Amino acid sequence: MINQNRKIKLYPVLFILACILSFVLVTPYSKPGSQENSIKIGINEWTGYDPFILADKVGFFEKNNVSVEIKRFASATDEVEALKNGEIHGGGFTLDEAFSIIDSGFNSKIVLVVDYSMGGDMLVGQKEVTNTRQLVGKTIGFEGSVVGEFLLDRALRESHVKRNQVKLIDIQADEWLSAFKEKKIDALVCFNPIATRLLHDYEANLLFSSADMPFEIIDVLLFSASFYDSNQLAITNILKAWFETLQYITTDLEEAADIISIEKNISPKEYKTSLNDLISVDFETNKAIMDARSNENIYKYSQVIVDFMLTEGLLLQRINTDDIFQAEILFALDLDSES
Repeated sequence: MINQNRKIKLYPVLFILACILSFVLVTPYSKPGSQENSIKIGINEWTGYDPFILADKVGFFEKNNVSVEIKRFASATDEVEALKNGEIHGGGFTLDEAFSIIDSGFNSKIVLVVDYSMGGDMLVGQKEVTNTRQLVGKTIGFEGSVVGEFLLDRALRESHVKRNQVKLIDIQADEWLSAFKEKKIDALVCFNPIATRLLHDYEANLLFSSADMPFEIIDVLLFSASFYDSNQLAITNILKAWFETLQYITTDLEEAADIISIEKNISPKEYKTSLNDLISVDFETNKAIMDARSNENIYKYSQVIVDFMLTEGLLLQRINTDDIFQAEILFALDLDSES
């Protein structure tokens, strides 16, 4: 029989053990999106991803009961590596980047069409380079991304310039401005807001842009498949916050521009100008794009990119877009009930 003194001594020990057990059981399983376990979404400096920054700063994630940490990367390459290493749960990627990620064996799901680049991706030349034909024998800088190759390929083909007639060098996005200013390159494949700054402040000439290939450069929101399968409520709340932010930009553009100018060290005018070169895809349009019955569905449009990547040897096999695009969360959203 345990005597009374031993029983009294055991009570504090049992209490401590219970607290430890409770911590061990609860902490690892706090759902992503809770305050203790923020969902990490990666973006680069492309203007089309700025609503993620605004949703964070204005409080739309918090309003929709989801904790999100926006992680900003200097290049798409760094962002892709972060995704594969588990440092982020998902992120904003161009569709070709998403296809490359999936082709590499990283199982992923696309839940949202973020935007169409309609001029925001550009090939710009130095002051003395006024057309693409003049690039023969010249040096072109680009990030080495598929979308950069995609745009450059189209620009060169339209001017009947062969790839082996130009010199390509890899320049990461955070070095674009300095490389152009120091004239290390004769032309640069880049995107907003840097592209607009080069045109306005450094006498760059626009040689070609995504406006010359409308609806072909597409940005999407992608999550790892394992995260998608286990966290659909959190993704639902992220999408609600996203669409609220798009509405906020429409109704409070000056305030949005002020916030972004501080966060990205650009002027409010540069931000507002760069919005002219993209189409942010609203809720109703997203549903139409994701509907396989639509004449302009993403499954059809994405084949242009798939075909290019296969031709260039950038994909090992044809991507099954029916499996990648997941529209069920989008179709289940009822934004009217939130207003």
